[in-house]
Amino acid sequence: MSAAGAIAGFADPLTRVLLAGDGFTMSSLEAILGAPLLVRVRRQIEVPARRLPDHVTDALRVPGAERVLLRRSALVTADQRLASMNHVVAVRGPAAATGLDDVRVPIGAGLIARGVAQRRRILWAGLRRWPDGRPCAARSYLMVVQDRPLCFVRESFDPDLVPPDHLLEPRS
Repeated sequence: MSAAGAIAGFADPLTRVLLAGDGFTMSSLEAILGAPLLVRVRRQIEVPARRLPDHVTDALRVPGAERVLLRRSALVTADQRLASMNHVVAVRGPAAATGLDDVRVPIGAGLIARGVAQRRRILWAGLRRWPDGRPCAARSYLMVVQDRPLCFVRESFDPDLVPPDHLLEPRS
């Protein structure tokens, strides 16, 4: 099933809009919450691309010997309520050039501050598991800058904010 078809299967219109959106996730979640979010980088390391799944390295167009930046982060409220969990794999050179490697700054805010235009290609949407075991809405996409892949992003959303419920029959 295509990503668009999978998104159409979610019952809540807010969930469908968020999963299909090509804007910055942080500002969308802030609008849902009515409160600002902070990025909390849990881990950021460089790894050989060969340690990653083929669908990630193929999307990024990186050979197995190249090193990539692996970032695990979360968007949280000021009182540390978890809104999303994020897994980012970035091409090292462009990540440094665009400031994506700066752990102090959310990816979108860093790109905006540098005047970097980006577009997103949704690769997958569906369900994953939230840390407490409940199903949650999730998506993965490729962020592209100047027609070159910058990063692969997988986002999972708090099911209390972004309802993961599905329709019994997908929309036609």
